[in-house]
Amino acid sequence: MRQDRRLSTSHGVTTVLADEQVAAWQQDRRTWAEQRPISAALAEPLAIVAVDEPWLTTATTDGRRLMFRPAWSAGLGEQQRRQVQEHLVWHAAAGDYRACHHESPHRWHLACDHTINAQLLQLGAALPAEAVLFPAAITWRREEVYAWLEEHPWPEAEHPADQLYGQIERAPAVQDLEKLRIEWQRHIRGVVKHYLSTHWLPDGVAAWLLRRE
Repeated sequence: MRQDRRLSTSHGVTTVLADEQVAAWQQDRRTWAEQRPISAALAEPLAIVAVDEPWLTTATTDGRRLMFRPAWSAGLGEQQRRQVQEHLVWHAAAGDYRACHHESPHRWHLACDHTINAQLLQLGAALPAEAVLFPAAITWRREEVYAWLEEHPWPEAEHPADQLYGQIERAPAVQDLEKLRIEWQRHIRGVVKHYLSTHWLPDGVAAWLLRRE
């Protein structure tokens, strides 16, 4: 497994702030070992990286790393930070780092967020008040939610806290996508096999993970 690490930062953010925030994210992840074991297991291959670049204003994942802007992270409360990290872990597991080829990237982001939050809800996670979740579409797949949102009276009212890597012109190279798919498929199968038939992993969430949607 790759270890958590920090890339060099720039644009005036101090190394001390970056290090402090990486340490906070690492500590948040360690608390999942007993409380959120599924998310903890899924997070294992993901490095934690502080990035101070114009293209990243909040946090994102490229399928190999969880990346966040240090100054933005420093403004979050402990629970907010943990919720953001867990959400990003599930974005990585779902493959949401891929390029977006939909007409409305914003609606696609909402559809991705909704399906992830629906799984976290089944795991007993405490979702933030502003979490994207549409009760009428709780069991739907991303494509179904995306199509349904076309009739949403005001989708711009929903403001996800994170950024999808594939929507900020940072999607992994095509040749790397297949490697990521295989690596995540193998990792997810291992997690599901370990926790299947335990109270930690509902059958519906296991099925969702295995089909990654």
